[in-house]
Amino acid sequence: MDYRNTIKVKTNQEDVFRAISVEIEKWWGKTDNPVYQVGDEFSIFFGTTEWRFLITEFSKYDQITWRCIKAHHIVDGLPGIEEEWLNTEIYWKLRAIGEYVEVSFLHKGLNPELKCYSVCEPGWNFFISTSLKNYLETGQGSPRFYE
Repeated sequence: MDYRNTIKVKTNQEDVFRAISVEIEKWWGKTDNPVYQVGDEFSIFFGTTEWRFLITEFSKYDQITWRCIKAHHIVDGLPGIEEEWLNTEIYWKLRAIGEYVEVSFLHKGLNPELKCYSVCEPGWNFFISTSLKNYLETGQGSPRFYE
């Protein structure tokens, strides 16, 4: 089963969409580009780890899809995970529910069969359920930056 997470945030769809397209550094980590349309690309960096994503769907305020087109994942003690994210897809879907927005997240291809799942699952849990949620509700996320 692919990794999924859904949060309910007291905000609006525009703010959520901005956070997952142009403000990724505020809740996840160091990036090289904001994204504004289909075809845009960005990388996220964690020390020597880099994932590069291509935007394959961009429906403003409703959904965005990122496809991993480069994967260089390095975790001490977990050899053989470098390219496990390659060609996986991340789907974000937003739905307004009164004064809340339901944010549904699916990382298609990230599943317990991958060696990296033991670090990726808790990582996504933190970045979505804690960092992104806090960023959207308080303006203060908990991104990770490494030199």
